[in-house]
Amino acid sequence: MESVAARISLLFEAGRRPGIDDVRTLLSQDGSGLIISHVHSGMDARHGVELLAQGLAFDLTGLAPGTADAMPPCLHRFDLSDGCDSADLEVITLQPGHHLSGGTTMKPVVQTMMNVAGALCPLDGLVAVAWHPASSWLSPAYFASMIRNWLEGGIFPARGLVGLELSADGGLQSEGAAFFTGQEVRVEPELVESTASATKIAVRLIDHLVENGPFEAVEQMVGPDGRMLKVMPSSNQRFVRVWGG
Repeated sequence: MESVAARISLLFEAGRRPGIDDVRTLLSQDGSGLIISHVHSGMDARHGVELLAQGLAFDLTGLAPGTADAMPPCLHRFDLSDGCDSADLEVITLQPGHHLSGGTTMKPVVQTMMNVAGALCPLDGLVAVAWHPASSWLSPAYFASMIRNWLEGGIFPARGLVGLELSADGGLQSEGAAFFTGQEVRVEPELVESTASATKIAVRLIDHLVENGPFEAVEQMVGPDGRMLKVMPSSNQRFVRVWGG
């Protein structure tokens, strides 16, 4: 399941899905330092390449003229119009190579894979970038900017790599945070004065989790607006719940 979740799909206009030569040409011109270390030939979904970045190998599959990869689900959109859907799109997929199967959630691996995906964003015809663990689709420009900021020392890009949805009782819950932290986040209804304010709390908490690891006991932390928050792991440790403190 881990290796399946650690995927990034690139969605192209129909008929504009790149081939191996397109990828090779881009990498020869962009100065990213990425190299093609192996070519997977054949007219199927494995038609693609292995990309080497900072000593780590990633598979890029679904390249033309082989079979396109499966369309990823879309539950959260970032910087995309509502008219962007899967009807006329074709997919290629980036994921860690087999030698990384036991470490696909490790921060250096994830950041390197994100960097590789960002380097592929200038490919012609690219419409959206999909991050599978959160079922999120992002515009290429938003994705590239967000990842660049993170790699340069900025906060974790929760608004893109994690989905946030209101629950039936009015709380705000994350989808995809557990991929990075082992725990999802739930902002309790008493703090959801607006979706925007609750989102700021969730983003602050997710960044804390990414940097410091899961919560194991009740703690207090300062929220984005300066007020104290009470943070508590659920009994099964799968969620982090936050109230006014």
